Amino acid sequence: MIKKNKMFLKFILGVFFVSSAGIVLPQKAFADVPRLGGQDRYQTSSKISQSGWDTSDYVVLASGENYPDALCAAPIAKKYSAPILLTTSKTLNGDIKDEITRLKAKHVIEIGGTASISDDIENELKTMGLDPQRIGGQDRFETSVKVAEALGTVTNAVVTSAYGFADALSIAPIAASENIPILLTGSGSLPDVVKNYISENASSIKSSYVIGGNAVISDNVVSELPSAERISGQNRFETNVNVLNYFKDKIKFDNLYVVQADGPTGNEFADALSTSVLAAKTASPIILTYNSVSLQTENFLKANAAQDAKVTAIGGIIAVPESIVSSLQDILDGKIPENPAPGADGSQSDYDIFSSALEKLKTIDTSSSLSLNDTQKEIISDTITSIGKYVANSSYNYKQDAPNIEALYNTLSESQKSNLKSVIVNSGITPAEGFTLIDKFGL
Repeated sequence: MIKKNKMFLKFILGVFFVSSAGIVLPQKAFADVPRLGGQDRYQTSSKISQSGWDTSDYVVLASGENYPDALCAAPIAKKYSAPILLTTSKTLNGDIKDEITRLKAKHVIEIGGTASISDDIENELKTMGLDPQRIGGQDRFETSVKVAEALGTVTNAVVTSAYGFADALSIAPIAASENIPILLTGSGSLPDVVKNYISENASSIKSSYVIGGNAVISDNVVSELPSAERISGQNRFETNVNVLNYFKDKIKFDNLYVVQADGPTGNEFADALSTSVLAAKTASPIILTYNSVSLQTENFLKANAAQDAKVTAIGGIIAVPESIVSSLQDILDGKIPENPAPGADGSQSDYDIFSSALEKLKTIDTSSSLSLNDTQKEIISDTITSIGKYVANSSYNYKQDAPNIEALYNTLSESQKSNLKSVIVNSGITPAEGFTLIDKFGL
């Protein structure tokens, strides 16, 4: 097996000095992966609804094109035991129309103004015999306040950035379960409409949670909130883990919903939004991913999730590769040992070296790295996948992965290759580790 691995190892170790990060997943399909997904975000939201609701008097309709108005939808959907369905701004999608009919809904709560959901859609809902009710303001901040007001008396508030979706979606199932409004803010100061809402409800709102770091919500905002506590991380994935950890006594870790939380458009919010109220029904967490599972996420789930937990992918295989779900499920089922037994194909020290390299690679947040292009990110992702498979099973044959990774690498310019090497070395990989690995495998 060592001989079979030589070509891949020579490429990876020689080019990158070896790398380290955990599970990053191949794009091939795995059998029997639970998934709620359709051809697009609208069909996916319909599938999510079908999974959680046989009938519902209420439906919450939110934009599937832009996230600002939609971010605050989960708590109001939970209040009315309603699914969140998505729509384009101009016309009602056929799958969504069919789902509203299947649910035998009577009332539709529209989140946002006419720029998010047009009057034409509202009129179409009326022709279907439905009672539409719009909750929207002049902007995203006022819309979040209007939704908060519709929740009635609340004792806590969540404040998150209006200019990004990931942090809001990390907290959305918890906020929905606990009847906590999600209020939106800019980075430098609390919008007047939000400030006024907090002031007018000072007798009931005793504490608040700020989701996100200083870069998105400044300390000035925090200082304007009652008994505020910030929950954040170095990136959206670490923030997701820290939110789950903070509220873990309110979460049941027997159902895990895995969603895409980043991507080429920066607007990959829709599947997570639709899932938020489904997760809230069973106090389940939403796990944020993008082509891989972060080391923090992996370790948190190992420590907190039940071994028989069910992992469900949300969206298509491009959004959440089936390998992510399969690998997570294997970890939770105890199928991937913490340390492989020493054997003919590699000693324990081989494993330790690979594992160390892998952990370092996992610290590279490709989703937020502006210095890497898509090909460089894919190379890192695929490399981590292969090394992760070896760490899980020392008899794994890396050779099958080498041609694609090497072909991708050879498409890079010399400056791009140099940049990629720098990013990997900066993750903590040392020349000594690379040379040690080369020596171990006789290269």
